[in-house]
Amino acid sequence: MTQTAVQTEAARQKQVREAEELLFTGPQRLGLAKGLFLGRFVADWVMPYPALPPSQADATERAVTEVRQFLDVSLDPAAIDRQSDIPREVVEGLGRLGVLGMTAPVEFGGRGFSQMAYCQVMEEIGGRCASTSIFTNAHHSIGIRALLLFGTPEQKRRWLPPLVRGEQLAAFALTEPEAGSDAANVQTQARPSADGSHYILNGEKRYITNGAIAQVLTVMARTPVPGKSETAVTAFLVTPDMPGFVAVEPRMEKLGLRGTATARLAFRDMRVPRENILGPLGKGLKVALTVLDFGRTTFGACCTGAAKTCLRLAVQHANTRKQFGRTLGEFELVKKKIARMAAGAYALEAMTTVTASLIDRGLEDYMLETAILKVFSTEAVWMLVNDAFQVHGGAAYFTDRPLERMLRDA
Repeated sequence: MTQTAVQTEAARQKQVREAEELLFTGPQRLGLAKGLFLGRFVADWVMPYPALPPSQADATERAVTEVRQFLDVSLDPAAIDRQSDIPREVVEGLGRLGVLGMTAPVEFGGRGFSQMAYCQVMEEIGGRCASTSIFTNAHHSIGIRALLLFGTPEQKRRWLPPLVRGEQLAAFALTEPEAGSDAANVQTQARPSADGSHYILNGEKRYITNGAIAQVLTVMARTPVPGKSETAVTAFLVTPDMPGFVAVEPRMEKLGLRGTATARLAFRDMRVPRENILGPLGKGLKVALTVLDFGRTTFGACCTGAAKTCLRLAVQHANTRKQFGRTLGEFELVKKKIARMAAGAYALEAMTTVTASLIDRGLEDYMLETAILKVFSTEAVWMLVNDAFQVHGGAAYFTDRPLERMLRDA
């Protein structure tokens, strides 16, 4: 084996060990999905089917109603898609309703909602506008999540209140040219200053939702491991006013989700104070993957909303459009498509609810469940949008209906 091959294999083995450390630490040794892989079904974690307690259910219903009424009046998904921007009044409205900090503790201005409750709110947004739901998810579920989970009391007091109120926006900067699904392969470097008061960051990030409009970013970078020649990923709180912060491409043009501001960023000798380290030094990979678990769960809720919208549109069209003297809904093939769509929407809602309940119950490990939800939700939405497209026929291709936009967004 060549030296290069040996080094590559050593790097791969290190990444496997890091993944295993994340998956198999803590008192909980067996998760729901892990149990299924091992032939065990942990029934009491999913049955009876999770439901919000009455004390939360009423508040959640009121919140969903408020959001629905606001979106009915203020949200124009087609205009957001055309203009490639979410209007400031929509962002401010979501902030006033508490949507941008809904699971944050009340002491920081949040509403203290559970994941299950927040998923109901995100489902409402996702059923209308994918761009707005992704923007909200990027800000709340991953943008401020690291602060909520790993921030010190001082960091939370300093950073959270304006983020929770929506006066400031947040982003999560992990992805790089060489680090996408391979989260451990972050190449951005953070070198400590001579006096140890700062870290100097150099590197690039891409595909960062809210990246050029956020006032606070959680950035992953590699820091030296004391006493070793290795480096490890560390999380930093970064603001765009730091010298060396560059928005190389503030709004990357995309096929869909055009309302989201997806950015390419660069850090050029950017000095970040040591007190902006988020979580333990060298444990940024754990911070990142834990945060992504929350984002994947609420992402499932966004997809559930879109799936239900597709089903509703398909049923409405099938019951009103007539061909050959019959409504489309009377044809066997259309019935089959709608039945499959209903099954997909049902499965999506159930998976999202169960996964959110695992988080709310305080379980230590739900990484596999959130990964499964992410895979299934994206594939299910693609299937449902396509089936709705087929039910509508050529009419779906035109911009006077939402399906062509939903197809691009999916």
